[in-house]
Amino acid sequence: MYSTPSESLTDRFCRLDRQRFGAIENITDKDYYTNSYHYDVRKKVTPFQKLDFEKDYPFYASGGFIHYCEYPKMTHNLQALEAVWDYAYDRVGYLGTNAAIDRCFECGFEGEFNPTAAGFCCPDCGNTDPETCDVVKRTCGYLGNPMKRPMVHGRHEEIASRVNHI
Repeated sequence: MYSTPSESLTDRFCRLDRQRFGAIENITDKDYYTNSYHYDVRKKVTPFQKLDFEKDYPFYASGGFIHYCEYPKMTHNLQALEAVWDYAYDRVGYLGTNAAIDRCFECGFEGEFNPTAAGFCCPDCGNTDPETCDVVKRTCGYLGNPMKRPMVHGRHEEIASRVNHI
């Protein structure tokens, strides 16, 4: 089972398989592989469904693992986050909470930037300047700023394809 935090392998392995086997719908045609045992990032499931599906796989991914759920800006509904944390407490060993915390210092927007082919942009003013905006995304189990440190094509496509689990 492919299970590594190596950012570039989500791109490289998919690219190599596409060269060898061609474009296979929902596998190599996405330009990335979903890391480890996680649901496809495009699946619209609840946090509870995602955790239930993934909870038994860390036994097979003994090199390390993380469970995570994606959320929009949640400052208005902290009880929903707490409900997921309570649910996960006895089910998973390591839970990441990824919430939209991007910021534009030009117009004051706080939330989630829109993915573009070249990176990310502010949905309010279109700002793409890494010096006047801060974009934070879970890259491979850690948080990174793809505006300051661009990632490989496949990882960018994976992040751009993510849906929220709420």
